[in-house]
Amino acid sequence: MSNERFVAGAPESVVALEKAKQADAEAKIEVLEDRIAGLK
Repeated sequence: MSNERFVAGAPESVVALEKAKQADAEAKIEVLEDRIAGLK
């Protein structure tokens, strides 16, 4: 989470939810990058 002001001011539950969303998105990106590499 790059916006430190958001992280500092938001409720912990919101920050945890956003971190989970970020982790999920990063995992999906990794899967897609692996698939792309397999096509080359």
